[in-house]
Amino acid sequence: MARWRGVCPRATAERSRRGLTPVCVVLLVLCSCAFGQNVLPNGSFELVEPPTPTAELAKSGQAAPPDAWLPRTWNLWGQWGAAAKLPDDPAQAHTGARAVQFAAKQGQCWLRYATLPVPDRQPWTVRFWARGQGKLSVGACDATTDQWKHLPAQTVDVPAQWAELSATWTPPEGCTKWVLDFTNQGATECFIDDVTLTHPAFPALALPPTKPLTRDERTLLLLDFEEPLNEDAFYVGGQVAYADEGMPGFGKVLKLGPEAYVACSADENLSAPRGTVEVWVKLMAPGNNNVGQPFVSVPGPQGFWLGKNQYAHVGIGFSSGWGHVSGVTAMGYAGSWQPCWRHVAACWDEAGMQLFVDGKLIGWQSQPKLLRTVGPELRIGAPGMLLDNLRISDVVRYRVPTP
Repeated sequence: MARWRGVCPRATAERSRRGLTPVCVVLLVLCSCAFGQNVLPNGSFELVEPPTPTAELAKSGQAAPPDAWLPRTWNLWGQWGAAAKLPDDPAQAHTGARAVQFAAKQGQCWLRYATLPVPDRQPWTVRFWARGQGKLSVGACDATTDQWKHLPAQTVDVPAQWAELSATWTPPEGCTKWVLDFTNQGATECFIDDVTLTHPAFPALALPPTKPLTRDERTLLLLDFEEPLNEDAFYVGGQVAYADEGMPGFGKVLKLGPEAYVACSADENLSAPRGTVEVWVKLMAPGNNNVGQPFVSVPGPQGFWLGKNQYAHVGIGFSSGWGHVSGVTAMGYAGSWQPCWRHVAACWDEAGMQLFVDGKLIGWQSQPKLLRTVGPELRIGAPGMLLDNLRISDVVRYRVPTP
């Protein structure tokens, strides 16, 4: 169930026509502010990624044009003649450099955020800015089972000038996962920007980080790769370099070429009972290259693995005696990845295991079975990738409530 709300004169008039009083609007806005900060890590669409190259671009070796890039953590597409894009044009955006554009004389555009855990039946509040013409719907899908159940969507006339709109959604009984959808209804030309999603139990995670991480009393290992690794503490072999190919403000990176091998002590730098691994990763090849690439790992019978496998699944797991003990996997999550910097964070303790990419929770497991100790060697990265700002801690630093 969802209810529309807005905060501009035109939206207020629309609410009055539907019989919604301004008193309800004020109460909802106040309540949504009390819920907390934005659950979405990329609600302003500033974090982008290159699309899968077309056959023509693949032959020429050219990069996709900036307007063809996609909003990270979201799915965006158009069908049946409709086009959904992310123009690199600050003049079109509400804030920042980009906003999602729906252009549909016919057909359907989709902007989707999936999948969100539903820990209880408290309501969610969705707020966003929109402008243009036509009709726009916000809907939720109960994704608890493989057969998604579309809940009643709410449709609004898109205002001609930027205005903030909002809706509340209450999960039905038994719902443990849900999907957020923005779609057009009929001929629509509009822009969407600055989407905020709040829930009483969800904190803002501050992921991905906007500046290099620092060491504190819970830090076991912190590597910024500004200087070559200490040969007394690390084994470094193969083609390993320290390059200026990182993100602005993050300095040098560790570049792992063919036969690269970087390792240190797992006893000192990884805690099996509980911990957090955070790292920026850039794969040199597309994610569907049929090659397993661990970001951080402990080989052997008492093992740990965080990375992308040969099937483009992204996951974290523990193993004992060469057998799986616990873990979470996002099936095929890296299948469409093209080379760009991504942030990966994994957290675990006896209460839960959670995996985040670019701040989005992509997998979780409640009450995982954990090891007391792991093998002696901690491996950093694998051939064919760049790493930066790696931090390993002996405490869970990020957590959202899950069913």
